[in-house]
Amino acid sequence: MSHLDALQAEDYSAEVAELALTQAMACIGCNDCMLACPISQSRNVTIAELNAAVHLPTISDPRVADFVTACTQCGQCVPACPADLSRANMVLYNKMKVEDNVPDYDLLLQTAQGAMPSGWSLDELSEQLAELPLFNGASPTDLRRMVLQSTLRFLQPGEVLCWEGSFHERLFVVLEGSLEQSNRGLRGEHIRILVLSPGSFFGEMGVLADAPEPYTVHALERSIVVEVPKVSVIRLTRHAPTFKQTLEHLYQKRALWSYASNPGALGVLPEAAVEDLFANAKLQLVAAGETLFAQGTPPKDAFLVRSGFLRAKQTTEKGERLLVYFREGDVFGLLDFVENTGVRLYSTEGASRAEVIRIPGAVVQEVLAEYPDARSALMRGSFDTDRLARSPNIGWGGVAAHGQGGPSLHVLVEEGLAKGREVLVVDQTLCTNCQNCIDACGRRHGYSRLQLRGLQIDQYLFPTACRHCDDPACLMCSVNGIVRLPSGEIRIIEDNCIGCGACASRCPYGNISMHAVQKEKQGLWPRLMDFIAGGERERRAKQEVEVRSQRIAVKCDLCSGYSDYACVKACPVGAACRVDPAVAFADLLKEGGPGNA
Repeated sequence: MSHLDALQAEDYSAEVAELALTQAMACIGCNDCMLACPISQSRNVTIAELNAAVHLPTISDPRVADFVTACTQCGQCVPACPADLSRANMVLYNKMKVEDNVPDYDLLLQTAQGAMPSGWSLDELSEQLAELPLFNGASPTDLRRMVLQSTLRFLQPGEVLCWEGSFHERLFVVLEGSLEQSNRGLRGEHIRILVLSPGSFFGEMGVLADAPEPYTVHALERSIVVEVPKVSVIRLTRHAPTFKQTLEHLYQKRALWSYASNPGALGVLPEAAVEDLFANAKLQLVAAGETLFAQGTPPKDAFLVRSGFLRAKQTTEKGERLLVYFREGDVFGLLDFVENTGVRLYSTEGASRAEVIRIPGAVVQEVLAEYPDARSALMRGSFDTDRLARSPNIGWGGVAAHGQGGPSLHVLVEEGLAKGREVLVVDQTLCTNCQNCIDACGRRHGYSRLQLRGLQIDQYLFPTACRHCDDPACLMCSVNGIVRLPSGEIRIIEDNCIGCGACASRCPYGNISMHAVQKEKQGLWPRLMDFIAGGERERRAKQEVEVRSQRIAVKCDLCSGYSDYACVKACPVGAACRVDPAVAFADLLKEGGPGNA
């Protein structure tokens, strides 16, 4: 950690305080922001009171404390402000004051049967975590804030904490006991990967990359772990550079180790050569539209796709043409070194958010020089997509081309279908537009979450129903109003949702909508009794709606809790079905090239 990083971490609160004071001085006090705020606590406080709290050393007004604690900084107040102010720093500064003044208390230990005393207080656990190498450089105040949002969990011997392939998006830190990471071999045999002792941690794959847990983790003895939610982890990385570096270093180390042990197309090389390549490799995130390398430039590195999609393009005298898509497991750029190509024959850019393993070209050259058979082995290797991109006869006639009787790879990637885990498809050659699917959804859930509009490809309609993406953009909710279940399903938690609409605005496919919350209609007899009671029941019902939210986010939850899909079952002609794109279009995704374009 450099001196500059240390100063930045130390002065973070001062920086937020300065911005908050500037915003408070610029505020004209109109209170429009509070009227636009979706949380119920905003009705009990004014912007003038929040501005005044900025100048106080502590928050003593319980109404102000209640509001800043509930605020999720969703941004709904920003468009309403005539002075064009963002109050995020003001709320954050006041929120930090509230968190910093929470009195010490005894923490509970969650068990399979319920909860019991943990033996730690808030301050004691914060001090113990500060001694771990993982949290080196994190301030006691930041750790205390993190513990406030975390969960202590007790595990009996043999109890499973998480299963291989499940989603958790939490950082797990072992406090006592020991846990085993394991997976299943090709024949189903149990393979021990690692034993986690006190001070060890895991779960960084889910937090940093939204990836499923690569191993099953169970307790070898009576054990205690602390579960830190993703929002708290991300917040701590902003405040503590050393913690961020440690987390990213181990993330890269574990990810590269998993590929070195199962190198895919690079498996044609000797084991020692593979180890040399991955020992010097780095992980790199590529944003959608970001150029990885340009056509005509000298080759510097080779790449292996870890997740997401990248597109290869080539510019000729006739214009730009799309060549192929690289997906998980594809190696590209390596043949430039094997065949001694002087320049790149195509450009590569992210088609979605992608993660690649970057192997330095100098290391590739060293491996080719050190291992005599490496060049010939790579020439015979299965780098089909890269070879396809280098072929002079490849390319789409146009980027809008698609196949006969179904979507092309281009459509799957560019329209986001390839990222989905569960996609609703309606064959419109069979559909009679009877609306039974919409009505069935409404009967089951109280209001329909389905509309027969959306992406149209040939005779297939992909309606506005949640796709449960591998890389969901909607999941940054600080109150857990929208979460991903261990099974991978994206779920709205209505009791937590404050109706801010942030998840709906983040969904790039428009598959989350905001639904107005209405009080339950009363029958004749309840209305008569309510009239006799002076309308007390109606007032209580109205207050209950106001306390929760005026609206909530709604979307398809795959009919969770039911044995069937209401929309699919209600279709009288079998036009509607649910598909997993990775299975339904497996051959097309595997090809990488233009396929049936």
